[in-house]
Amino acid sequence: MIKPLEIHYEVRGYDCGYGGPLKPFALANFFQETAGVHATVLGIGMEDMWARGLTWMLSRIDIRIEAMPRTGQRVIARTWPVGAKKIYAQRCLELLDESGFRYAGALYEYIIVDMKTRRVVRPERTLPIDLTTDYPLPFVDLSPGVEDASFGAFPQATNNSMQDKKEPYAEPKNTLLLNGFSEVFALEARTRHIDQNGHVNNAHFINWLCDAVPCADGETICRIKVDFVREILKGGKISVWIKPIHTISNSISENALKQAEKIKAPHSSWLSALACDGILAAQAMITATNLVYKKSK
Repeated sequence: MIKPLEIHYEVRGYDCGYGGPLKPFALANFFQETAGVHATVLGIGMEDMWARGLTWMLSRIDIRIEAMPRTGQRVIARTWPVGAKKIYAQRCLELLDESGFRYAGALYEYIIVDMKTRRVVRPERTLPIDLTTDYPLPFVDLSPGVEDASFGAFPQATNNSMQDKKEPYAEPKNTLLLNGFSEVFALEARTRHIDQNGHVNNAHFINWLCDAVPCADGETICRIKVDFVREILKGGKISVWIKPIHTISNSISENALKQAEKIKAPHSSWLSALACDGILAAQAMITATNLVYKKSK
C-alpha cells in the first residue's frame, strides 16, 4: 500500500500575514508542492503524465484550518492518496507541527485530462497504480464541492474547451443585482501568476478568493472550499465577487446553508466567485471564525 510522504518546511516571514499567522496562499503552496513531489515519487507526476499525453488538473478542494503556524516555526506537510471516486483522484493533505499537532487538513480532488481531446478520463482506467489507501481523512467532515444556484448568474464556459475565446462580458453597472454578489476587486493575470503549465496557479485562485472576504477584527479563515471551473491564462481580466451567506440566507440554497452550518464554531460564511473575462473560473465557500484554537499539550 502507498505510504504517506512528508516534507519539512520552516515558515518564513514572507509566508505570514499581519500579526504573524501563515497565509492561506502559503498553505496552498505547501500543499501543492508536497502533492506534486509525492505524485512524482509514485511515477504519476506531471512530466510522467505529459509523456502519456495526459495532464493533472485540480478540480475541487476542501481545506479545514484549526490554527496557523508563525514565522520561524518548523512544520511538516504530509500527504497520501485516498483512491478514485468517479472521475476524481482524491488526495489528503495535512500540516502538522513537530509534536504532531494538526494545523490544517484538506481533501483535494483532481481530474485527468487527455491533452489532445481535452476530455476527462477516469483514474482507474488510466493510472499505472492503484491509489486506494486505508488511511483516515485528516477531518471526517471534509467533503469537496460547492453547490449553489447563485453561481448561475455568471456565464459558464462551454464544455468542449476550457480556453474558449469569447467576447468580454459586460459586468452589470449595479453589481449588487448580480444574484446578490458584489464585486470586491479586479486585476489582470500577469507573468508572476503563471505556473509551469502555462496558466494561473491554483494557489493564486485561493489567494484571491480569500482576499475578497471581509473578515472582521479577530476573525481568521477556517474553511476554504473551492471548485476550479476554468483555466486562466496570462492577460485574463479577473474579477472577484462575494455574497454573504449569513445576511441574505433567503436567497441562498439550502445546501449552501447546510455546508456552512457544519462548522460548529461561531463563524461567518461567504460565497465567493472568480470570473475571467466575465466567465466563471472558480466558485467557493469561505468561512471565518473568531474562535482561538489552542494546541493540546
